[in-house]
Amino acid sequence: MKTLELPPFDHQPKKYSGPSADEVLGLRREFLNPGIFLYYKKPIMLVEGKMQYVWDQHGRRYLDALGGIVTVSVGHCHPDVVDVAQKQNETLQHSTTIYLHPNIAEYARELAAKMPGDLKVCYFVNSGSEANDLALLMARVYTGNYDVIALRNAYHGGNAVTMGLTAHRTWKFNVPHSFGAHHAIVPDP
Repeated sequence: MKTLELPPFDHQPKKYSGPSADEVLGLRREFLNPGIFLYYKKPIMLVEGKMQYVWDQHGRRYLDALGGIVTVSVGHCHPDVVDVAQKQNETLQHSTTIYLHPNIAEYARELAAKMPGDLKVCYFVNSGSEANDLALLMARVYTGNYDVIALRNAYHGGNAVTMGLTAHRTWKFNVPHSFGAHHAIVPDP
C-alpha cells in the first residue's frame, strides 16, 4: 500500500511540550464526563491547527477533512478570522446583549439582507443545540402543536429539550427530558 504525501505547506508547528497523549487520556478519564467519548482506543492528540491542516504532539501533519464541527469551515487559525478576533478582543472582549454594541446590530442587518422574504429578524445562539432548541420553541409557539418528528439515528443536541429528539443512543441519556421542572413562588416581602 502506497502512503500518500501531503503537498508542501508553509507552516512550521511549534514544538509541543505539554502532557503526553497517555497523560491527557488519563486526565480525561478522571475529570471529564464519560458522555464526552472518543471514537478510538488510542486516539491521536491534536495540538495545533493552521488552515486545512492539524498537527499531533509529535509534529506530524494531517489533512483535517472532518473538523468535527462546522465552525471550522474556514480552516484552523485562518489569518483573517484571527486578525478580526484579535482586534475585537483588544477593544471589548464580551458584553451582554442587555447593553448596546454596534457589531451585533450591524451583523444582524447584513445577515438579514441575505435572507429571503420576511426573514429579517436574527436571534444568535452559541451552539447547534441551542439553535435547535430555539427552533423547536418557535415552531411550537407559532403552530400550537407540540408533536415533533425526528430522524432515526440523528443528533439534534445535548440540552434537555433537544436530547429528547436525539435518537442516536451514544448521545442520549436514559432520563426523562423536559419534564420535572418545578418553579418556586417568590414570597411577598
